[in-house]
Amino acid sequence: MRINARLDEDQARKVDYLRERTGQSVTDVIRAAIERYHAQISAQRERPAAVLARTGFVGCGEADANLSRDYKRLLAESLDVKHGHR
Repeated sequence: MRINARLDEDQARKVDYLRERTGQSVTDVIRAAIERYHAQISAQRERPAAVLARTGFVGCGEADANLSRDYKRLLAESLDVKHGHR
């Protein structure tokens, strides 16, 4: 992937410093920075609820207030309507 980035004077000076200090090319300095930043972000644990919300897995719905109590009966009735009594 080719990247074109605009850096302010301070950032450009920092890249030049890193390049001179390490003897690496600008490309290698940027690659190393990406690897380090990726490792830092990957190491941070995200709360499970935040992951579910971010991915759209968490939603809401409406149902009978007694669904948790009556779900087996309701499922059996639904299957009976769909497939007939067996």
